[in-house]
Formats: sequence, C-alpha cells, structure tokens
Amino acid sequence: MAPFWLETVYRHLGAAGAPCILSVHEERTPIGMMALAIENDTACFLGSPDVCDYQDLISAPGRQAKVLESVIAHLAAWGIRQLDLRTLRPDAVMLDALNSITAGCGQAALSADEVTYEIPLPASWEDYLGGLDGKQRHEVRRKLRRLETRGTVHYRCVSDLAPSAAPVDTFLALFRRNRPDKAAFMSEVMEAYFRDQMHSLGIQGLLRIGILEVNAQPAAAVLCFDYRGVRYLYNSGYDEQFEPFSVGVVSKLLSIRDSIESGCRHYDFLKGQESYKRRIGGREVPLYRCLLPL
Repeated sequence: MAPFWLETVYRHLGAAGAPCILSVHEERTPIGMMALAIENDTACFLGSPDVCDYQDLISAPGRQAKVLESVIAHLAAWGIRQLDLRTLRPDAVMLDALNSITAGCGQAALSADEVTYEIPLPASWEDYLGGLDGKQRHEVRRKLRRLETRGTVHYRCVSDLAPSAAPVDTFLALFRRNRPDKAAFMSEVMEAYFRDQMHSLGIQGLLRIGILEVNAQPAAAVLCFDYRGVRYLYNSGYDEQFEPFSVGVVSKLLSIRDSIESGCRHYDFLKGQESYKRRIGGREVPLYRCLLPL
C-alpha cells in the first residue's frame, strides 16, 4: 500500500493503536518495511479495514523472509506477543515470507476473513462478453439496451481533478443517495477522507471516476484507481430513481469496458460478496487473517 494512501487514512481516521512504521535495511540499503498499529501486546496493519481492502508486508524481491524475521525480532523485543493481520491475498508477500521462516515465532494460524472478486481482462469488450455464460451475456446486453430506451446515455471517466472538483461532488452525492446505510457511513469525517484520498490519487495519476449520465443527469458513479495494469473498484453509488434501469450494475459494466479500452489487464472489485460481481464475470479470491504468536 502506497505511503500517500496510508498517510491519508491515518490523518483522517486514525488507527486501532499507536502507529509503528518499521523499516528494514541491509547495511545502508532499505529492503522492506511494515506499517503497523500497536495496541497492548498485539500489532496489526496500520490502515483501517473500513477503507483499506488489502495490506501486506513490503519487501524487495527475494528479501521477504529477512524483512519478516527482522520485524518479528524487533516486535518481540518490545514485548509484542502477536501479529494480527487482516485481508491478506493468497499472493501476499507476507504469506510467502511465512513459508520461508522457521525460527523466532510460533505457528501461524490462517483463517478465512473476507473474499474479493476479480476479472482477467481480455483484449476487447466483445471478448469479455464472450467469456460470460449465455444467460449473463444476454442479461448484460438487455440491461444496456433497456437503459438506452430511457434517453441519451453517456459514460465518462475522469482522471484529472485540476479543472474542477465537480466529479468528486457528484460521486459523493450519488453515494449518499444510494442507500440509507451508505449515507450514514459517509459522515463528515469520512467525506473529508474521501475528498483528500481522491485528490491524492489524482495527483499520482491513478484516479478514475466513472460517471454515468442519463439525459445529462448523473445517474451512477464508480470510484476507481488504476495501478500496475489493474483497475480497482473502490466504491460506487447511484440515484435510486434510476434503480429500475439497473444503473448500478451498468456503471460497473461500462467501467469494465473503459478499463479494457485503456489497456488494463485485470479488473479488481475489491473485498465484498455482492452477488453482481459473480454475475458479471468476477472470480472469487479468498482473503485470509493471519494470527502469528511471537
């Protein structure tokens, strides 16, 4: 997870304990780090699980075991008795490091934590449709055609907030209109976090806000970011008056189409078991919780 992301999370939302950033070096060369929060005798990842879908040990290639051993040694010396790490992907550097170390800690306990869904993206939109089963392919096309009967449909992807912050306002308004629980989640504190994080993503060139308009009226929006050939769907919202036209799902479909046209190789829905993810081609990926006694 990028430093700017964690800094923004911590500045607005704090952490479950005292922040602890451990940097590991060989002589003068940094080879890895781990961003943690410490409460009592337990260390967990620094980022809030409400807004951080994946977290991991950061390591130079091939040095993950050394980095983890150094982190464990330092934590144990400070009286920390356990690492409690949430939402680790199967390909997490942390899990690879655990398979390599043999001393300095107890037996790690892995358990199912959450799930995520992702799609390996083909070269074209038609190839994507061809990869769906017949029923779902028919449903996708039906939803797109049905929305077009409503009027003029336009989807645009915004990556630069310099001209105007209006796309941010549009996303937040649609998020709140979506459901009462989403409106409650988007408190003043959370709104400040989202605004700041979107600004940071824009500066880094990673931001992708997809806005679906029907007759020039914003109907749905998806908040995404692109990183190393993957488009990540971070959050979304839609105006309930357009719910009969499936604008929530359609906005995701158009985001997938835009990501294919932009050359992305994967589409990652991030954590959550919403059924639409499976229906439009998402493949389930388990996420793990690791309890490691020190």
